[in-house]
Amino acid sequence: MAKGIADKGNASMINLHNVDCMKYMKDVPEKHFDLAIVDPPYNINKAMWDKFNKKEYIQYIVVFMTELQRIMKDNSSVYLFHNDFNQLSKIQTRINQETNYILRQFLVWNKRFPGSSNKGYFDGFVEIDGLRNYQKLAEYICFYTFQDETGLTKIMDSCVFPVREYIRDEILRARGHIKFKEINSILGTATNGGGVASAVLSLKKTVPAMITKEHYNILREWLNNGTEYEYLRTEYEDLRTEYEDLRYYFNNQKTHHSVLNIDIEKKMSEHETEKPITLYKTLLKYSARPNAKIFDPFLGSGSIAIACYDLGFDLTGCEIDKDYYNSAVNRFKNHISQGNIFQNEKQHIFQNETSFKLTKKE
Repeated sequence: MAKGIADKGNASMINLHNVDCMKYMKDVPEKHFDLAIVDPPYNINKAMWDKFNKKEYIQYIVVFMTELQRIMKDNSSVYLFHNDFNQLSKIQTRINQETNYILRQFLVWNKRFPGSSNKGYFDGFVEIDGLRNYQKLAEYICFYTFQDETGLTKIMDSCVFPVREYIRDEILRARGHIKFKEINSILGTATNGGGVASAVLSLKKTVPAMITKEHYNILREWLNNGTEYEYLRTEYEDLRTEYEDLRYYFNNQKTHHSVLNIDIEKKMSEHETEKPITLYKTLLKYSARPNAKIFDPFLGSGSIAIACYDLGFDLTGCEIDKDYYNSAVNRFKNHISQGNIFQNEKQHIFQNETSFKLTKKE
């Protein structure tokens, strides 16, 4: 099983609601979700639901993002889709001023790339005679967290500082001094500078690194002549677990950078702006830790429901339009009826006019 992917055998719930997401969020407790993938209307006149007064639209998105912030965990991540940079720049300015979101990366979803099944089709748009602008064949995705680049500064006091202090005390207890060059030599790392020892143990570091388990075990053996030192072992492992749990999750797949070359897929719903299932799966693989609770406030075509189902993640989704909601539910039902995830396993499906719920029976 790939790291970061939920265990399909424990796949839990797909909850889809025909409701205004703003109304739904008001009943959600604080710090509830681990990851939100947000694909709101872009206000570009794509359809009747995509036409707003610009000032009111920007205000709505900012109010929405503020309420979303309340129900996201401190170590959560949020992806926000858009494709109008002028509007997005105004939204981002307000987000910087009025919320705690930190823009970690600005992603571009590229729809026309070598090897794309749609490249020939899109080439026709680019080569239109009389075109006096660059043809837009991409969309933007803002990647937010509520922590800094490393996710460390908010958890220094609870995890990293105690580990640094404890290891320093143990080195002084056993050796009587702390020499970074000597420690680096023991660790098998570069000894011509501060190196790993300085990064982990220097009191001058306001944001010291958390020592890896491998280096920790080497130091433990060095300090105690190979003897198990139970407190040192359990204290470190407890703090290391807390450290990983408190940081925002990012499982680098080493397959993408800030430009995502992802094909448009065959249209499978009634929605005008259906997103590829592969696009959602890519974001989930990077940012959804095992057993993560995913939230999609603008369900649309329901592609994310299929992605979460296939990868084994919990999902709560909202769609205000009844026709789009029904289309998304029917699309999802059709997908699970082909069944390779829950094949030969019992399912429990509940549906009424405003909600759909699927759980695996244990």
